Amino acid sequence: MDKRKLKSFTKYAIIFFFAVVITSLVWNLNQLLLFKDLSYSEDYDYIVYMDATKMIIVKNGTTGRIDFTGWNFSQLIHYLLRNDGLKIFLKGGEYNASTDVILQNFKGVKIMGDGASRTKLNLNGHSIIIHGEHWEDSQNNHIEGITLENGSIIIENSFMTTIKNCVFVDSNDGIILFNTNSWTECTLIENCYFIGVKRGIVFRTAIGNGTRSYASTEIRRVYFELRREGAIGIYVEHEADFNEGLIYNVRFWMGKPAEKNQTGMLIEGSMLNTVLQAIIFESFALSPQNIYGMVLGKDSDPPIIGQGIVFLGNLTCGINNPYCKWIYGAGGSFKMENIPISLGLNNVYGASQEIGQVPHLSLAISSLNLKINVEGNLSADETVYVRLRLKFIDGSLSKQLEIAFEETETKWLSYDDWLSIWPARTIISSIVVDAKTTSYASNAKVTVSVYGQYS
Repeated sequence: MDKRKLKSFTKYAIIFFFAVVITSLVWNLNQLLLFKDLSYSEDYDYIVYMDATKMIIVKNGTTGRIDFTGWNFSQLIHYLLRNDGLKIFLKGGEYNASTDVILQNFKGVKIMGDGASRTKLNLNGHSIIIHGEHWEDSQNNHIEGITLENGSIIIENSFMTTIKNCVFVDSNDGIILFNTNSWTECTLIENCYFIGVKRGIVFRTAIGNGTRSYASTEIRRVYFELRREGAIGIYVEHEADFNEGLIYNVRFWMGKPAEKNQTGMLIEGSMLNTVLQAIIFESFALSPQNIYGMVLGKDSDPPIIGQGIVFLGNLTCGINNPYCKWIYGAGGSFKMENIPISLGLNNVYGASQEIGQVPHLSLAISSLNLKINVEGNLSADETVYVRLRLKFIDGSLSKQLEIAFEETETKWLSYDDWLSIWPARTIISSIVVDAKTTSYASNAKVTVSVYGQYS
């Protein structure tokens, strides 16, 4: 190739290169102008935020495009709630709801705030309602990181709902669990703070086809600042069953500024087998009037009192128990008197009776005292045998202790009797008692009374 051709080729190559560069720049500038509202994809399906004029903007987290703008927060959320599994992020700001926000028959929806100190939602007397036509239709929904003012979250006919890292301020009700068709179970309420709320967490009496069950609900690291007269931290209404649940590391502050008619926990329904652990009831009232840590209603089933239940300050009473309900707890005493034992005939043991079993608690064998009473007329050759065994937490039984009666009398088990069936290393859940007579017919009657403590 001669020099002129090489020079001409080089000139055209340079022109071509600059043309490509300029074309690329023009194309990218055009894309920037056309799609200036786009960004890289986000971890959320939608990102909600406010501009300087307080207009609400919704950005699509997948495409980065602005999908919606407006002033009405409730309308915006209704627009977004179309599919299961949506993740919606509310950036810091002060939002206002004009109507109820309803999550109707959704699964796996997450509404996440930018932290309760940054994301604030004034519900203006309305509610966020997580509603299922049936519990199978509303599952695994999640609300986190929001301060909610003047309104409630209602969880209705739903399964495994989570409310986490939220603050509730100045409302009549904070969180309401409500059954209208089926049940609401396995709810988790964690790291929440209720300030000036009249009723913090409410387990409502069911209506319609709703069952009583709010079983396996867990309330963890939740704090209640009861400011109003008539305020209640946790309220289990009549015929509502908050059973087999857990309340752990919860604190109630009461008696300031109002010094009367406040209750940490009002139980009018059932909390059977629900365990309380590390619960503090603290009153700042100087002259308390009807300031109670816990009140047990007429038809209530009390919870199990675990470790770390503390009453501080000036309370009218720690636990107000006007109907003398039986309170279970670790270290708590019990007595079960004159329990009838079925008497088997012809040297065959009758139906066994299991005594003292309470879920989540075990028997302290060293504190047990047991009395056997045989009454009636025993025939000349008749012998009544009463058999005792310990039932362990795994369902197995100890070796038996058999006590013979040839006449009507009362016997107390001795320390040596207990040692004969003492376990090597396990947890005792109950005492199993049965009885038999050597006769084909008998007028004998056997009763057992047990006195002791739970551990």
